Amino acid sequence: MGKTNNLLGERCNANDLLYTSEELEQSNRPINRIQKRGSMTYSDRKGLRTDDLQNKWYYHQINGMKKFDLVGMNPHSGNVMKKGVYGTPNIYEFPDYIIVACEGDGETGTVYQFSKRTLELVQEWELDGFIWDVEMVGQTVCVSAYVVDIDTARLYNLKGRSIDFVELGTLFAPADLLAFQGHLFVSVYPLAETSPRKILRLDEEFVIDQEYELSICPRFLFENGDEILIQELDVKTGRSDRYASLNIQTGEEIVSKKAPLLI
Repeated sequence: MGKTNNLLGERCNANDLLYTSEELEQSNRPINRIQKRGSMTYSDRKGLRTDDLQNKWYYHQINGMKKFDLVGMNPHSGNVMKKGVYGTPNIYEFPDYIIVACEGDGETGTVYQFSKRTLELVQEWELDGFIWDVEMVGQTVCVSAYVVDIDTARLYNLKGRSIDFVELGTLFAPADLLAFQGHLFVSVYPLAETSPRKILRLDEEFVIDQEYELSICPRFLFENGDEILIQELDVKTGRSDRYASLNIQTGEEIVSKKAPLLI
C-alpha cells in the first residue's frame, strides 16, 4: 500500500521525483511522490491523502520556512493529530501505519510512524543521509538513504527503538524499495555515467543475495504479476522515457518505451 501504480501512466521528469544526481549537488531536497499541498484552505492542504480508515493526512508550511505542521484527522470520529516537523514530509500508507519521512536539513532526516487506528505517534527515528524511499517488511520499517559525505548507499531497518542499517555500496543512490515475493528489492540509481545500473535483492536478514544487471537507469519499481516493472530515469536527460520488465527467476530484462498494463 506504500505506492500507487497509476504513476506509470504518466511521463516524468526530474522535478517529479525525489532526487537526481544533479539535484544532489544543487538543492539537496526531495520532492514528494505524493502530491503536495499548501495553506489552510482544504483544497490547498499539501500531501493530502485519505487512508483506508478514512483518516486524512496532510501538512502545511509555516511562514515559508522548512518547518511544517503535519496533521492527521478523522472527520467521522473527530480525532486530530498535529505535529511540528522539519523538512518536507513524504507520506506513505501501509496496512496498520502511516509512515512520514521528512528531509530535515539535508544531512539528516526524520521518520515518523503513526497508528492509523488511533492517529498516535508510535515511533520516531533520526537518520543520516538523504532519504529516498520507505517500505515495510513485516513490522520493520525499511528506509533507503544516500549518505553524501561518505558516498554510501544505506538501507535502514527500523523497529521499535532500534536503528540498524546495511551498507549497500558506493557511487549510487538506493532509489526505490519494493517488498516482493519474500524479498526486498532496491533500485540502484547511478550518480554518474560509470556507476552501476542494477537491482539488488535482499533476503529476510536484509543481506544482498542477488544482483540483477540492467541496461537502463532504474528509478521506480512496481510489482507486475510475477515480474518487476522498472521505470527509468535517465541520468543525462533527467527524463523518464523507458520501462523494463525484469524476470526475477531468469534475470531477463525486456525494455520498452511504453509502460505495459499492470496486472
